[in-house]
Amino acid sequence: MSENNKNKKDVREKPSFLKGERLDLRPPDADFKDLYFKWMNIPEARTFAHNVFPLTKEQINKWFEPREDESPEFISFDMWHKEDKKPIGFVGFNHINWVNRNANIFIRIGEVDYWRKGYATEAAKMVIDYGFLELNFHKIYAGVHSRNIASWTVAEEKIGFVKEAVLKDEVYVSGEYLDAYKYRLLRSEWEKLREKAKKH
Repeated sequence: MSENNKNKKDVREKPSFLKGERLDLRPPDADFKDLYFKWMNIPEARTFAHNVFPLTKEQINKWFEPREDESPEFISFDMWHKEDKKPIGFVGFNHINWVNRNANIFIRIGEVDYWRKGYATEAAKMVIDYGFLELNFHKIYAGVHSRNIASWTVAEEKIGFVKEAVLKDEVYVSGEYLDAYKYRLLRSEWEKLREKAKKH
């Protein structure tokens, strides 16, 4: 077996932390640093995420430096496409507050060919279940700007987030000020959605 084929085989056999229908969620993998670098800098993805400064490979390398904190403020997963056997983005929580039991959810599909095909919805539902069932969160929240129609459609219509606020002219994107939408999902609201889904 060639070294190239061996590396591909090793990558595909790495364990999944959470298993879904079309996606598995895996721990971040240093083998994909070049992909992360692309996803964080390509115009199509970074504009919606409001990344206004370029991210260097050296900064991405720091993601994999050992940390001693037992209660992380950031948890991320690779979105592994089962059929195509490759990562297509990442999802997770940041700004985790372990005292108040809340966190912000983030999602980025870095591979543009996989946009608007329901993968963000599937990944979000998986990581939200993980947040409430395993991390014992009380509240999960999110924020998007008004032009990011795909994200707030997923949040409201497909996941059940509640819009808490509209912040006028909150973000400056591509030469204009846009409103920011703030969303929440409480554990009690998530439980009601799960019960409703079981009945259908």
